[in-house]
Amino acid sequence: MRLIVTLLVFVSSMFSSYSQAIATSKEKRSTLSKYSIEYDAGTKKRRTTNQELDKKSSQSSFDFHYSTYLKSDAANKNYSSLLFAYKLDSTNTELFYELAKYYEVSHNTIEKEKFCRKLKSTSLTPALREYAYNTLVSVEPNGILITYGERDTYPIWILQTLQNFRRDVQVLNYDLLQNEPYRTRKSKELGIRFSSKYSSPIEVIKKLAPSNENKSIYYSLTVSHLVLKEHQSKLYPTGLALKFSNKNFDNLAVLRTNWEKKFLKHELQKPKVVETDNLLHLNYILPLIQLLSVYEKESNNQQEVQTKQVIRQLAVLAGKEKEVEQILTK
Repeated sequence: MRLIVTLLVFVSSMFSSYSQAIATSKEKRSTLSKYSIEYDAGTKKRRTTNQELDKKSSQSSFDFHYSTYLKSDAANKNYSSLLFAYKLDSTNTELFYELAKYYEVSHNTIEKEKFCRKLKSTSLTPALREYAYNTLVSVEPNGILITYGERDTYPIWILQTLQNFRRDVQVLNYDLLQNEPYRTRKSKELGIRFSSKYSSPIEVIKKLAPSNENKSIYYSLTVSHLVLKEHQSKLYPTGLALKFSNKNFDNLAVLRTNWEKKFLKHELQKPKVVETDNLLHLNYILPLIQLLSVYEKESNNQQEVQTKQVIRQLAVLAGKEKEVEQILTK
């Protein structure tokens, strides 16, 4: 278990780097961009102040309305400003995910599908699609999957909405769960319980699984390290998701079947056009290292060698060779 805890912390630290990498790659844009805003990796609380955000904005009407939306609280987003910004510039691709979220919150499936199509044509890389596919495969039938950010959510929505793949999996995004009316609706739809009040936004997803032990709840590997540390002894890797269970759960057989028979691996070891895809793929290392222990016990030398090669290649592509080698030698 100590190894798994170490790996969970490693995975969460890689997600922090992944988030920062997006911001760095987008900061060169001259117009206002959500990717230039800094957030706390553990809570997603905005670090960029309103004054700093105003400095990034031009005097255009689009920037005014978009910045108003970006500055609004996650629990009560100013979607009217977002819609107005979209009317002013319907070609700005970074609005598409925000609008897909809005139509998910407002329960407008037709419009959500429309923006999923836009995201598919403008933002979905082959690596992201494959990662989303393998994440869904990691969840048991009719399970609930808690996601954390943008790139671990919209590719899944695309697969479910446009390709009718694993629609049985209910996806709950952290950003949207901060909206109380949305929580109320999901509580009724899924038969899950939420607390009436939370001390902080991150408590919503921290408490969700323990409060609903009768449900099969999984956390995406990209969730906050605060959640991973809170539940570290009760999280079991099944692939690119972690099953929450208060009881001992033999996850190795499930993990092995998912990796060997169900996962797509076409994009896994290819250099990525989008650098952040390489960092996201580091999440595969957690399940693969668990599988290594299985292959070692079986003296399955071929699988052991092949798995280590995949792990090291993932590390090379993401520029994390030293960190990964330290874990392999523990």
